Amino acid sequence: MYFLTATYLRLTIDNSARENSKPWKLQLPNLLAAFKARALETTENILGNPATYGNLDNNSDWNKDEYYLVHAEGYKYKHENSKRGHSIKPGFSLQERSDIVAQVLNLLNGVLIPDDPMQGDIPAPSGQKMPLAMRDYGYISEPPTFTKQQKQKLSEEEIKQRVDKRRQERQTIIADAIERALQGKPIHLFLLWRERDTYDVTIQKLRDAFLLNQEEDFPEHIKVSSVWIDDPNLLKPLDTAGLAPKDGQEFDKQIRKQHQIKLDAWRDFLKQKVTALIDSTTKPYCFAIVEIGQTKQKGVHPKQSIYRSVREACVLEKISSQMVQTVKPKSSDKEDESTGTSPSYSKKTEGRILNAVLDVTLRQVGALYGLPSEVYEKAGIPKEIAQNLDVIALCRRKSNQGQDNIHYALAVHLRANGAVDVLFPDRQNWIPYARAVIELGHIFSRVRRDRNYLQTVQLKGIELAKFAADVLTQVGDQPTLVLIEADVWRNERGEENGGQAWFQLKNEYLFANRDVLDFQHVPGHACVYPRDHNQLRNLLGIIRFRTGDETTQYITNRQAWNENSPARDLIHLSGFYDTSVPELLHYFSIGRLPKTQKAQDTSTARELYMLDSQDDEYGVNIAFKHQQMLEMLPFFIRSDFQKTEESLKSLCRVPHYLRISPAWSMGNIHSPYPMHLGKQLIKDHLCILGVEV
Repeated sequence: MYFLTATYLRLTIDNSARENSKPWKLQLPNLLAAFKARALETTENILGNPATYGNLDNNSDWNKDEYYLVHAEGYKYKHENSKRGHSIKPGFSLQERSDIVAQVLNLLNGVLIPDDPMQGDIPAPSGQKMPLAMRDYGYISEPPTFTKQQKQKLSEEEIKQRVDKRRQERQTIIADAIERALQGKPIHLFLLWRERDTYDVTIQKLRDAFLLNQEEDFPEHIKVSSVWIDDPNLLKPLDTAGLAPKDGQEFDKQIRKQHQIKLDAWRDFLKQKVTALIDSTTKPYCFAIVEIGQTKQKGVHPKQSIYRSVREACVLEKISSQMVQTVKPKSSDKEDESTGTSPSYSKKTEGRILNAVLDVTLRQVGALYGLPSEVYEKAGIPKEIAQNLDVIALCRRKSNQGQDNIHYALAVHLRANGAVDVLFPDRQNWIPYARAVIELGHIFSRVRRDRNYLQTVQLKGIELAKFAADVLTQVGDQPTLVLIEADVWRNERGEENGGQAWFQLKNEYLFANRDVLDFQHVPGHACVYPRDHNQLRNLLGIIRFRTGDETTQYITNRQAWNENSPARDLIHLSGFYDTSVPELLHYFSIGRLPKTQKAQDTSTARELYMLDSQDDEYGVNIAFKHQQMLEMLPFFIRSDFQKTEESLKSLCRVPHYLRISPAWSMGNIHSPYPMHLGKQLIKDHLCILGVEV
């Protein structure tokens, strides 16, 4: 007797391969060949004519394997009336999501039962109640508005006085934020430029960042110097000597050689033109905004970019850097100088320069516009604790690019007074964030020059566990909340490290061990720390994060799946919690609607589908992108915060409310601010190791 049974098997295409060769992932064809089973059809044939390989008409006499493109988002489709590629933009509207789920539930006819909606937490602070530490540059730079009645009542001079007063107040806020983050140490900021347009736009945006009028000077503790890049060769791409990427090792060898040549040239330039201007008596933190030409040029390979040469040269000269591409005016034709007309620049150009300026003046110093302690009070933390609360985030990044896997971690310490410190895995002492920028660059530079140090940036699971244990058991004298992601910290691939990591972070262990720290397998600890351990009395708790594929996603405003109600993105930072496991609170954070997506937040656009098209304005021309849900699970909670559910939620609101960055005005950042600072710090310097991020 012979039975033919249908089995659905998920096959994944390696979309990172070349356009003309998209192989199956996971070596399944080789496995089938080894068992002398039927070979898989080629991906080229399936993608070229999907209808031929799927039983779309559900014919009963079909006796071949069936192939279906279940999710083809990202391929280069072509509109039938256009030559452009991929006219269907990525992402589903919330309306589509809800309709898909509703249809699935209908087809399964009671097999799946939708859960009750999660409970909404208290609204996040907004309006006048929002603390300065939750504000961004968009708010700080916004001029005051006047009603029609006020405009009629006030004279022009009175309006000007109010505008000037508002600007002066916020100038003070900006200057104080930077001084607070750097703990009173001065800044020397350099603008290294080659083209006049780059200088003009950058210096203006730098003044805008501090809300300065033309006649006003920068704050007293911030010195700004302009340096012209007099050697055009410094901006030239790395010389390949006629070699191409297809030449493999020879090409890479030439790139490494040219990187060192360019690095030495930039270091010589910095020593002659920049470091000579630094006041050795005050020893300021030094930052530079550097023009590096155009990064994308025809016939120039990305590996020829001078980006990493400039970044490494700067850190070796103890300068934090931010690169900008050469600025060009809207028109390629130079304006007639006799008319006195100034060049004009596109909003995109001015926007990218402003982003670079804000990154170097705010994010690279770890600044917040206000005191974090004010945020903690809004979260519901008792005032006497909030005023001294420290938040520590364990941060890591992993890259599989190139011949060597890079895996590095560090910890970021955000103090209640706004100061930010960093701890590296092989160090004993916390150092200021601005100094850590230079230190990490030196660590990566040493690894690039000497492969004997490679293992210091290839942390294994047990090393991550030891770092986490060391940080947690040395929290200090202030009340402290620790943030950590579940991903990788809980486990790694067995072949890399024997499966050793902090496996307590796994779901199957966390519930049973929620009031202990299990570091029995960790060198230097080899024990289980109880909640009342004297060394951990100031540790209020630990919050584990999950995101992406591991977290449930959402459809807003759906009380019942058969209810025909509109679905739209959340317009405010919103928190929810799940009460199904009362012993272990699950808190969910969803960011507000990003400003970049406000065009789709209309009743017309929200209810469209990807394949809808209305005069080429909606439908396929809208990329539906929604904020992802971030799961927070608190454990190892100190007894005074376990008394009520409200006290547990107040701990979760701390990282929830910290999903902000003063340098980012488009919406909420993905991770809480201290974790964001740590990840960005590593990302900035991966280029020194030849890793493209």
